[in-house]
Amino acid sequence: MVNLPACRTTSMVSRSARLFAALLVTLASAYGQNYDITPLFGGMFGGTVKLEQQGAPNIHANLQDSFTFGVAGGIRIDAEDCEKCALIEFRWMRQDTHLGVAQDPLVVTPYGAGATFRPSVTLDRYLGDFTYEFNQEDAPLIKPYIIASLGAVHISAPASGATRFVFGLGTGIKIFPKPHWGFRLQVEYLPIVMQGAAQRIVCTTGCIVSLSGGLANQFEATFGPVFRF
Repeated sequence: MVNLPACRTTSMVSRSARLFAALLVTLASAYGQNYDITPLFGGMFGGTVKLEQQGAPNIHANLQDSFTFGVAGGIRIDAEDCEKCALIEFRWMRQDTHLGVAQDPLVVTPYGAGATFRPSVTLDRYLGDFTYEFNQEDAPLIKPYIIASLGAVHISAPASGATRFVFGLGTGIKIFPKPHWGFRLQVEYLPIVMQGAAQRIVCTTGCIVSLSGGLANQFEATFGPVFRF
C-alpha cells in the first residue's frame, strides 16, 4: 500500500486553516459579531464506488465507516419571519478511511482477496451551508434546525487525487444553556456525485481506477460546541 506523503497532507490542512481564518476575519469586519464558530467531530457512514482494472471484471468497493473532524463558521442573518434565525456557513470536514472490496471471496480476480486490497483514501469536504433555526416560545434554549449544503470533496488516493461535487440535506438541534455558547448535534445525507473522469486508485503493474457515474451515498453524524458572538 502506498501512503500519501506527510508534507502533502500537512500542506492541505494548512491551506484549509488559512482559508477558514481569512473567511472569519472578513465576516467579523463586515457584520460585527453576529457569527458562529463550531468545531465538529463525528462519523461518516456508507459510500460505494465501482472499480475497474484492465483484464478483470468490475467490482464494487465500500468506503469504510470512519471518524470525521472539522470546523464550521459563518454569519447569522434575519429571515422573513424571525430575527437572526438563519445562518450562512463555510464548513471543512476531513475523513480518513480506506476502500474495502465487497465481492464473493470464491471469485478469483487480479485484485486479490478482499482483505488484502484496502487502499487508504482521504476525503476533504468544502461545503457552503444554509441553516434555518426554528424558535420555540416554550423552549427558547432549544433550537431545532434544517440544513442544506453544496460544495466539493477532494478525494486523495495513493495513486492520484480528484475533486467531485457534493451536496447535502440534514437536520439537527442546538442547545444554548448560555447566550454565547451551546452544543450542536446534526445528521446529514451527503452524497458524492461521481461524474467526471475516472480516478486512479492504486498503480503497481497496472492501475485500478474508480469509474464515474452515479452517487456515492454517505451519511454523517456530528457533534460539537457552538460559540456564538
